[in-house]
Amino acid sequence: MKKTKKLVALLLCMTMILSLAACGKGEKDVNKDITPTVAPTEAAGDDKGQEKTVEPDVPAGRRDASTPRSAANANNPLVISTLTLDGKFTPFFGTSEPDRKIYDSTQITLIYNNESAEPVAGVNEPTAAWDFKMTTNEDQSKSTYKFWIKNGIQFSDGHVLNADDVLFNLYVFLDPKYDGSSTLYSMNIEGLKAYQAQILDESSAEAKLAEFTEAANKKVDAALAGNGEAVVTDKLWELVKESVTADNNDLVKGQYTPEKLGLVGPEDFLTSAPQSIILYYTSSCIGRDLITYKNGAYVIDEATGLTVDKMSTYTEEDYINASVKCIKETINAAEFDEAFGYTTVDDAKAFFAGEEKSVYLEANKGTVKSISGISKGKEVCSDGVERETVTVVLNGVDPKAIWNFTFEVAPMHYYAGQARHDAANGVDNFGVDFSSAEFMFGLKEFNGLPMGAGPYKMTDAKNSENPTSDQFYDNGICYFVANDYFLLGAPKVKYLRYKTINAGSELDSVLTGDVHYSDPKASATTINKITSDSAYSHLNYVLVDNLGYGYIGINAELIPDLNVRRALMSAMDTALTLGAYPGGLAQVIHRPVSQVSWAYPEGCTAMYPFDETGAASKEYFLKAGYKETADGKLLAPDGSKPSFKFTIPSSADDHPAGQVFLKTQEVLEKLGVEVIIDVDQNLLSKINEGVISVWAAAWVATIDPDMFQVYYSDPSKNQATSPKASGLYYLFENGTAEEKEILVRLNELIEQGRSTLNVDERKPIYSEALDKAMEIAVELPTYQRKNMFVYNKSIIDPTSLTPADKTTPYRSPIYALWDISLLDK
Repeated sequence: MKKTKKLVALLLCMTMILSLAACGKGEKDVNKDITPTVAPTEAAGDDKGQEKTVEPDVPAGRRDASTPRSAANANNPLVISTLTLDGKFTPFFGTSEPDRKIYDSTQITLIYNNESAEPVAGVNEPTAAWDFKMTTNEDQSKSTYKFWIKNGIQFSDGHVLNADDVLFNLYVFLDPKYDGSSTLYSMNIEGLKAYQAQILDESSAEAKLAEFTEAANKKVDAALAGNGEAVVTDKLWELVKESVTADNNDLVKGQYTPEKLGLVGPEDFLTSAPQSIILYYTSSCIGRDLITYKNGAYVIDEATGLTVDKMSTYTEEDYINASVKCIKETINAAEFDEAFGYTTVDDAKAFFAGEEKSVYLEANKGTVKSISGISKGKEVCSDGVERETVTVVLNGVDPKAIWNFTFEVAPMHYYAGQARHDAANGVDNFGVDFSSAEFMFGLKEFNGLPMGAGPYKMTDAKNSENPTSDQFYDNGICYFVANDYFLLGAPKVKYLRYKTINAGSELDSVLTGDVHYSDPKASATTINKITSDSAYSHLNYVLVDNLGYGYIGINAELIPDLNVRRALMSAMDTALTLGAYPGGLAQVIHRPVSQVSWAYPEGCTAMYPFDETGAASKEYFLKAGYKETADGKLLAPDGSKPSFKFTIPSSADDHPAGQVFLKTQEVLEKLGVEVIIDVDQNLLSKINEGVISVWAAAWVATIDPDMFQVYYSDPSKNQATSPKASGLYYLFENGTAEEKEILVRLNELIEQGRSTLNVDERKPIYSEALDKAMEIAVELPTYQRKNMFVYNKSIIDPTSLTPADKTTPYRSPIYALWDISLLDK
């Protein structure tokens, strides 16, 4: 459900910093076949049993468990800082960058990228693939990706990784019930639609899916007309109650009083009757006085079923139920959506479409047992060793597809259970219960307990072999111990810790020895301290270009007028972000893609140049229907004082966008437009709730500049969360003709950019697409900065870090975590 526009207007809308995957850079010429240059060795088979035994595909002279560690490496932990963790530590459902760092320590990927952002695999890489090759047929109607899987590679519990584990991960990501952040489903894999719709004729799959939507729409429309099924009507009112409850929670949390709603209430409302606030709010939305305060006394409409004499004894739930009762008696669910700004009718239609689909899939389960474009096999490689293969065939050409295969290969036996693992055959059984909510729920039960073939495995403060999730992540620390089975060698440091610290304390945490490695904001002050202050003489730093970029986001569902969004952007001086990165540690950017990317348009300029006078903003506000008073101030179309809330996760003085927000506040104040700047450290978890109207954020970019996940606005094709957070799904269906025209063209360009592998052809496509993204005014790019990594050189051996010439936006100083070494004192 979308958050009510009316309540959000009262709550005045909010902001935040966010780390999500977005646009990126630097692909290899993927028209060419890609083959690793390392020399492979012979390898062994899988843990289901092979008679022939060969050596595992590991580097010659690999460190193993018998290799002695130095005293420091054997006894002292390496402690790395991390920001607040959400606790989703599996590659299936992890969403935040801090969480990714946790589960990445336990995983290897199918393929990887090198320091130049080229896809790689091989014996000397932390990949499950020994080799891979990508080809397209002459008419580019098919693309084929083949991966040769290493022999004898073990997960941290000793089980051997094989092709079935790779297939298991693919089938989880591509299952109809999968609701994680992976977008592998966006690839046009041959046979995927037939599999997801369980219909043999793939050309009929989309039509079958449309049938579910049509049937659901008829059910809900009939219920709204008063002649539908009781179960549908009940669902509509269930959703209405959820919406009312959400409003109530926000009102109570925000300590709202009747006065804030433009109504009359007692001065001591927050101590005498705060739980009744939802009645006031409901009254203002349905135009019916459910509760009033006159002449020092309350009056409650008897239709609520409540009485004044018992007001103090009623709970929030009582008031919510009373509100819902009166809403049902006054308006229907569609009218509720109109009055309160929710989408309960659409949500109900989506729910019943899902039910129709689930019923159909359950009845037809097994009609299509596999995805025809995904297969496994065995081949004798050029070195004479037989290896398993996994092949994926795509319809058409998708230049971003190669990066979809950098997914972590999580162990099937662990996440799906040994029984499913043993039954999997890679032909019609892949260890995944098809379209099963219960199966997906079971996967989520492992969110707190990651396991894989990576350099480290989870433990606890007492180094237990089988920690609970609460023991693994305890008191802000994630505990790891070396995985001596790791394919590139037993890690040099036996114990690893990730310790959560507060944003802004990264440098101090290394200075005091709380952690040994962190990533403070790059600043001239920090550099001067490390290079000149004796108190910091035990520290050292590395600077690396940041692949991501900063931006200010606007939720178009909460600020639905295009010209209002443009007015706000015209009052934002993005150059002020550079104050947080003096000395050339950042640059202003003008398009929503990293400047590191080849897709960044050379010589582009600001689409909404900052106008300190406010004239540009005023012009846009007037186009939006705002009225100018005699004193030159502006009033909203409804005659009210315009007001917006901008929210950041730390104080304006500490945040790169803080000064931008303060300046915007100053500029718009001249026009009579209020900007309220709020600070909320928990905004990361709120971004998708739809209550944030303007926020300061920073994208973590991916290698390819594909814009699908962030900007493709058709919800029937994209299920990612970013377009929801920015309101693009809403605009696609409810925007003005101008907005829909922009979005349709942007979607077309995104599809065109994905239809060719040729970078020279893609550049002009992305140049126009980035312009269209700016025209819709939901994201204002701000700055591109340097990254700084600081470490304690008296603890960490500097020579064990990634060499300077290999440290790039694509590989950090601790990329080879398994090779980091501590100094003996």
